[in-house]
Amino acid sequence: MDANGSRYHALVTQRDWEACASDHLSWQRDQFALRPLLFEFKVSGGTAAPEPGSREGGVFDAFGNLYSLSPDGRRILVRSTGSGLLSDFWPLAAPGGGDVEGLGAPTTPAPSGDFKPRLPAGPRPVTVLDALTLTTGHYLVAASQAAAGLLIFDLHGAGPPLFQPWPGMPAPESLLALQDGGLALLAGGWLHRVGPDLRPCVARPSGGTAFHPEPAALPGEPPCRLDLRPTTTGTVNACAALPDCRFLVLAGSDAALTLGVIDWAGVLAPVSLEAATLNAAIQAASADGGAVLLSARSLLVEWPASGEGFAVVVLAASGDQAFRFGATWSSAGLQLTLLRDFIPLRRYAGGGLAALARGQVLHRFASARAFYFTPAAWVPLLKLPRPRCEREGWLEGPVWDSATPDCVWHRVALDARRPPGSRVSLQSRASDDRAGLALQPWLDEPMLLPHPGGPELPWRTLDLCEGETLTCLLQAARGQWLQLRLSFSGDGQQSPGVAALRAWYPRFSYLKDYLPAVYRSDPPSSRFTERFLALFEGEFTRWEDRIAAAQLLLDARTAPPETLAWLANWLALVFDGSTPPQRRRALLRHAFRSHARRGTVPGLLLAATLAWEPESVDVEPFLADPEGLPERVHGLRLQELFGLTAPLPASAWRPAQGRAALLDALKGDAALLATPARVPVLQAALGFVPRSAQEDAGLPLVCAPLRQRWQDFLARRWRRIAALNAAWGSAFKGFDDIACVSAVPASAAELSDWYRFEARVIRGLANAHRFRVVLPLPGDALLDLDDLNRRRAAVARAIERDKPAHTVAEIRFGFELFRVGEARLGQDTRLELGLTRRPGLAALASRSIWPPMLVGERDLGGAELTNPRPLPPPDRVGLDR
Repeated sequence: MDANGSRYHALVTQRDWEACASDHLSWQRDQFALRPLLFEFKVSGGTAAPEPGSREGGVFDAFGNLYSLSPDGRRILVRSTGSGLLSDFWPLAAPGGGDVEGLGAPTTPAPSGDFKPRLPAGPRPVTVLDALTLTTGHYLVAASQAAAGLLIFDLHGAGPPLFQPWPGMPAPESLLALQDGGLALLAGGWLHRVGPDLRPCVARPSGGTAFHPEPAALPGEPPCRLDLRPTTTGTVNACAALPDCRFLVLAGSDAALTLGVIDWAGVLAPVSLEAATLNAAIQAASADGGAVLLSARSLLVEWPASGEGFAVVVLAASGDQAFRFGATWSSAGLQLTLLRDFIPLRRYAGGGLAALARGQVLHRFASARAFYFTPAAWVPLLKLPRPRCEREGWLEGPVWDSATPDCVWHRVALDARRPPGSRVSLQSRASDDRAGLALQPWLDEPMLLPHPGGPELPWRTLDLCEGETLTCLLQAARGQWLQLRLSFSGDGQQSPGVAALRAWYPRFSYLKDYLPAVYRSDPPSSRFTERFLALFEGEFTRWEDRIAAAQLLLDARTAPPETLAWLANWLALVFDGSTPPQRRRALLRHAFRSHARRGTVPGLLLAATLAWEPESVDVEPFLADPEGLPERVHGLRLQELFGLTAPLPASAWRPAQGRAALLDALKGDAALLATPARVPVLQAALGFVPRSAQEDAGLPLVCAPLRQRWQDFLARRWRRIAALNAAWGSAFKGFDDIACVSAVPASAAELSDWYRFEARVIRGLANAHRFRVVLPLPGDALLDLDDLNRRRAAVARAIERDKPAHTVAEIRFGFELFRVGEARLGQDTRLELGLTRRPGLAALASRSIWPPMLVGERDLGGAELTNPRPLPPPDRVGLDR
């Protein structure tokens, strides 16, 4: 409600907009806009790319190396993740580099009666490979029908490949890696299973005899082969393995391709798609709506770097574009949705695709999840911005009730974005009869114009990027019921967007309430006068609303972003220039907690955490519970350096050994004054040189701070002088009468108190009032050195601003503090990988930004160190050689 009592109906949320009747519109990026379309690259006069065969495509290992077959099948190629170069993996150029264990060249029989070795009849024939895959056990497996078997490369153990015979092996179309460590071979619409030991599965005999009974089937064992043809209609062209022993099957012709899902038991899972075939779904979403031909053998499952779900990638038959379908599992089965991304292919000639595993990232191409092969190299499959959308659309809003017959509806306000070349127009119809409203014609309203003062709501700013508030004064809306109609138009590349709509009612009329009735006697003149006065009413009402809602400026939740700094001045807060508005609001709401702890350990840790954490982190839990920050996993740590005092040597005297042992160590002299001749004796006996007696002997009473510390220490320990006298056997009248100990005390209690004071309190004064803030490295795989330096500088500014004036602070990374014999593991120090041992900084280390590791000269984690070779997984199946 505004200052004049006008109210409004509104469309704000996604549910509000989607409940309206609309055509060619959809909700996207927090606004209602024209439905996006898919940009399709049309080839003029070009020939279709050749269909990929079984030798096309590639596989990634756990280190990011990409393996593929040469077009002739005689070589295995590898793209190194370090250099990015494509080279031969097998066979090697060295003599014997192409040997296969278990597969040798034919030999000639030795002459009869002679004891001689058999000699090769000739050069060993070159093995032609047909398909390639990589198992979860890190075995690279290639299928060869010419050799009738599998070539198995142990990527952990190295060495020559091991040959696994497979008599009668069908012609391989592709190899699929399974979760159990085995693989499956696709041939002729059938999947043939190979077990985790990489031996082909052989069907069990159908019956048994008395001497050879039928073996019992293992529980849950999948069949030896699976027929994929019942999955979909048409010829099975390609297959991809999914989790939980399921397979995604691509079948049909180039003009009508379908996807199906089947498991090892032969159970089909329903697949939901926007259209009956992949081609129809792409054609319905493309900008021109033309026929789409897809490659019948190109199928790739693309796994995300994080999160759930996956994507299915298919290629156009022309080889110039890829199409991506988002896939999610639900109770109804597999849900496929066409993603309207333009993914171009350059110089693709049917070389196949390769996808990274879930969670795996190539730091050279951090945003790429799939690659395609060109004649020269493997290229990342990336999307490019090619926005396309519908050119026109409309939306009919709900029917709104003013509860007032013959109501004059006031104005409409839209929070909208209008790029160049786009337009939004408004129509309305009103009636006092709810049933007759649908019979009323749509009437055009005036053009929507930007509101002169920004949003018409008081003290409100638009969060919509480059948005504005568009308003118009309704001219023909008179009646109890109102319905609005919005028309959208664009140039096909940019669309107008509407985030919120408000329809104000009833109209507050200056003509009716402030002017005499004579100004309403002539209807045409009165209508003009009312519209003319509405211009002033709109501006005056905006001012009155801001005055009436001035309390919003004093609430951190509702204050505009530009007033937060002004509100912070009331609370003695100073914001950094880069602090986002959401964090500023949180700091204002919890200012009383931060002020109450300023200068304390929790307060310093809170200030450092707020400066260190990036803008995307919610700081509300930190502000609500500052005392819980030391227990935060992988959080900042504050070390008070007096706790890092070096331990005393094991040979030093301890109070438990008694006074006699101390006198023996001091060579019978009970004096504790550190004269030049006594310093070596005291150091050898105690592990330290007493300071309080030396100061007490050389300074007057008023200039002896250690005497005052000694008296304070005793007062805190014994509380009452009577308790001290009873333990010491003394007769002091007060703690102020006690002088520093200059000789070995005779009382065991006094000796123990003196040792505790000298060994702990005095030795701890060297690091008193000094502390260290330990910064952890972010857990992200990629590190931005500029961002780390900026955040470290922000922490330094926050600590310098909030620390007590008599303290000294230092800022260090956690990996810099790992010192053998010093780090208090489990309390303050987190062992870090270090900057140069992060895979994301391999390129920086190669440019000699970080020095090499030198024993005795460099800190652990602060120099370049070669990554050790990881151990194989504990459940890896070994192969008999």
